[in-house]
Amino acid sequence: MGIGKDGKLPWKLPSDMKFFKELTMGTSEPGKKNAVIMGRKTWESIPSEYRPLAGRLNVVLTRSGSFDIATAENVLICGSMSSAVELLASSPYCLSIEKVFVIGGGEIYREALNAPQCDTIHITEIDASIECDTFIPMVDTSVFQPWYSSFPVVENNTRFAFTTYVRSECK
Repeated sequence: MGIGKDGKLPWKLPSDMKFFKELTMGTSEPGKKNAVIMGRKTWESIPSEYRPLAGRLNVVLTRSGSFDIATAENVLICGSMSSAVELLASSPYCLSIEKVFVIGGGEIYREALNAPQCDTIHITEIDASIECDTFIPMVDTSVFQPWYSSFPVVENNTRFAFTTYVRSECK
């Protein structure tokens, strides 16, 4: 369940990046876009030429009052996951945002995966032993059931598949 090493993705999988972009940008309603919520370290790990992530509202979570993005367009700063979710659920964001994706890092994932609002988990399952220093928790299969899994792909000598889990319990 490793997701990072030294503030970076520990693998180079262009198909994974393509899938991530298509998933987080795709909407069913024209004129709407999706939001991506990430921690400050994840924001800083994105190469500067790719941030903010285009075509999505970027929400950066930080407890640091000194964190400044120099008023970048399509970027919001929030102090917590709950404040970010509350903000996105209120006007004007609720009118223009279709889906909200949590994209890391480890601490943010731990909080999001336990939240009752989390109804779907998309994971790239990598079939390799890769050294990582950042992890996400195992998917709780008493709460989430596998809904879809792609055929495995091999890229850069790394075998992986895309798996989607959906919340199965009723609350």
